Amino acid sequence: MDIGQLNKVITFKQNNPIQKGAGKEDVYTTLLTTRGKMTQLNSSRGTQYGEISEGARWELIVRYETDLEDALSMKLKVEYEGRTFTVDSWVKEGEKRFYYKFILSEQRS
Repeated sequence: MDIGQLNKVITFKQNNPIQKGAGKEDVYTTLLTTRGKMTQLNSSRGTQYGEISEGARWELIVRYETDLEDALSMKLKVEYEGRTFTVDSWVKEGEKRFYYKFILSEQRS
């Protein structure tokens, strides 16, 4: 992986739910803003709640960062160009220079 390919601004958001009445409300706060490489893997169309919706899966590659390592979970959200993605999976790659490879999903209606 050439570092010059990591040219997109990526923001990781962490869920910090707050108490609201008898339940909790999701509140996402910025965990980390970094640079990465986004590649669309596939897309699909289907029906959801009686309406046509589109979905897409993406691959995101970012450099290893301690703040990210400490907060890795399936509850993270990723923002890129004003769009929000859900983390489906991740893997740490490399021997000397570590990278994270994430598989993300996006739902559009």
